[in-house]
Amino acid sequence: MADGIYYRDSKPPFRVADDAGITATTTMKALWAPAVSNSPTLIPANYFTVGKILKLTANIKHTAVANTNNITWGFGLGTADAAACHVTTATVAALSSTTVFDYVMQGWATCRSTGTAGTISLFGFMNPPVGLVASTVATGFSFPSAGVTVVSTLDTTAATTIWFEFQRATAGADTILATNIILEALN
Repeated sequence: MADGIYYRDSKPPFRVADDAGITATTTMKALWAPAVSNSPTLIPANYFTVGKILKLTANIKHTAVANTNNITWGFGLGTADAAACHVTTATVAALSSTTVFDYVMQGWATCRSTGTAGTISLFGFMNPPVGLVASTVATGFSFPSAGVTVVSTLDTTAATTIWFEFQRATAGADTILATNIILEALN
């Protein structure tokens, strides 16, 4: 039973298997397919109300290739890769290693206004593993990287998807997949 009118509610569909992996590109790429009918993070049209907060958590399996080019992670909402409604970490240099890494990403989206030009405030964090990035910079990254409130425009009257994203500065063969995705309505 919910504790009053404020509660945490995991949103279906619930994943019972790993998502298909993505291959890193030079532009932001969603870590799972955005805007598909069975997306674990599909948000229906007119779902947001002012003050509505969603929390997204994902466990990520990242198979890196030996490459030292820069990495950027992000968090966003939209219907396609590189959506306008997103925030990113600082860009960091990767270490040259070919191995499998595991890390967790978390993000929060708060609706500030609704409509065809609704506004969403986004923030989150992730702790990249030492070995993927240097220990001198791998103390944790937040999105947005500047630590300021970011309010992005989003059409809240249309269906959208919320996701984490990734890019490499030059084309690489990294593969990344989400082994667990949890989307919660916090109120």
